[in-house]
Parts: sequence; C-alpha cells; structure tokens
Amino acid sequence: MAINLIMSMSVFRRVAETGSFSEVAQELKLSQPTVSKQVAALENHLGIKLMHRSTRQLKLTEAGKQYYQHCRYIIDEIEENESNIRYNQSVLSGTLRISTPIKYGEMHIAPLVCEFLQQHPQLNIDLSMDDHYVDLVKEGIDLAVRVGPLTDSQMVARKLGDFDRLTVASPAYLSKHGAPETPKDLLAHNCLVFTLLTTQHHWHYEGPNGSEKVPVSGNFTTNSPSAMKKAALDSLGIMVAPTWLLEDSVERGELSPILTDYRATPMEIHVIYPERRFVPARVRQFIDFLRERISA
Repeated sequence: MAINLIMSMSVFRRVAETGSFSEVAQELKLSQPTVSKQVAALENHLGIKLMHRSTRQLKLTEAGKQYYQHCRYIIDEIEENESNIRYNQSVLSGTLRISTPIKYGEMHIAPLVCEFLQQHPQLNIDLSMDDHYVDLVKEGIDLAVRVGPLTDSQMVARKLGDFDRLTVASPAYLSKHGAPETPKDLLAHNCLVFTLLTTQHHWHYEGPNGSEKVPVSGNFTTNSPSAMKKAALDSLGIMVAPTWLLEDSVERGELSPILTDYRATPMEIHVIYPERRFVPARVRQFIDFLRERISA
C-alpha cells in the first residue's frame, strides 16, 4: 500500500499531541477511520509500533516518543521552507489559530484580528475565546493572549504590556456599607472574587505605606469578568478589575472608584506560543502586530 509519508507524519504528530483520533479527525476534517488508517499505515511502513491503543487512552511507545520528535523536526522544516518563500513574497497564508479570554478578546483582540486580516486577505484566522487556560499543543493553537500571571513555563512568552486596575463598588453599596478608606478596611466588606487569578483571595496595593496584601472574601466568586461586573452593578460587593472593563460604568456613575489613594497592582498581558524550533511567519508577524498596537 502506497503511503503519503508527510501526510501520515502530520497526522501522527497531532494524534500524539491530542491523544485522540476523533479530535484530530475533526481538526483535519477527516473521518476517524481515515486518521486511524494513516497512523496504522505509518507503523506498517516503519515496521514498529508507535502507540498503544485502548478504549480509554492512547499512549506512545518509546519508539513512538522518539519518532514524534522526528516528525516535529521534519514538519517544522517543511513549514519553515514554505514560510520563507511566502515571506519573501510578502504574502501570509494558511491558518492562524488564536486563543484569548472572552471579554478582553471581544473588546480588544477581535478588532485587531479584523485589521490584520484586511492587511493579509489570503490568511485564515480561527479565533477561539475561552476564560479557561487551554492546552495550546493539544488544541493545535498557534498563540494565546493571557491576562494576569503566567503559569505555564513550557510556553514562550512575550510581554505585550500592563494595564491598570480599579477598585469599585456601586453607589448603593457604598451608601449602605460605607466606603473603605484603606485596603485593610476590605476585611469588613463583601468582596467579589475572580477565580482565574492565582492571587484571587489576596488583593495587592501600592500606597503611602508601600506594598500591602489584603486577604479578601465574599459570597460571590466567578471565573467570568462580565458576571463579576454584573454583581457589582447589582450592589452585591466590591470588585477589582481592569480599567478597560469598568470605564464605561464609571463614566455613567454606575460604579464608583474607591481606595483612590492606593493603586491596585497592574496586571500584565502576554502573548504565548509553544516552544518550537520554527515559528511560522504568520505567527511572528501577528505577534509583532499585537505588540505594536497594544503598546500604543
């Protein structure tokens, strides 16, 4: 049986990374039996077993682990050569897969994606928004925009900038409970906690007396910035969030800044991507584009 070696290597690489025939079939728009046959044909061609299959999981053999690294090198080499040719022609093509947090993605990244596509009409972009951290390698994501502290040390990270945060509450909440004058006064208040931050139960401030870290608690925690803002608007408590999320409500008087003599620790924003020998031109150029636009 003739085998398209490069195609089979590409399929095997993604199966090794996702651990799933069905996910790769969906990603590559193939049937699951076709994906399975591609891997089986590769094993037959090599005369070795690349992975152990069971109803619950796929696990690479030792030979499979070595061959996976070989496939990564070969496929990257091919992509690099193709990218260099396209780069010299100043034309970006292929598909760029991007992951961002939902609210920040909607407000800031989506408009930039549209602008980038206008500059590079032959490029395809798949923009995925999720407030949970996705596994870039497993999901086949080229790059992700991450807000807040980074936790994945296996990714390459490039800082895009910092943004300030505000501490706010509704006028009705402050009228009923009073406004805290120092960060320590937050101990007596209902604080709305964003659960996706590693510092979720401690709020950090810089003030007249230097750095302060205050433990906070409340009866509402969420992984959604929009839900947390809605709770603050409904006078359920005090929240800390980026200025870009709050500025419209502050301007309308729906939320009032508090602790204005103290600065909540700014939050960093990064773009991250999997560590690899070759980074495609479409990834490099979009990262440069993001850095230029966001820093401005």
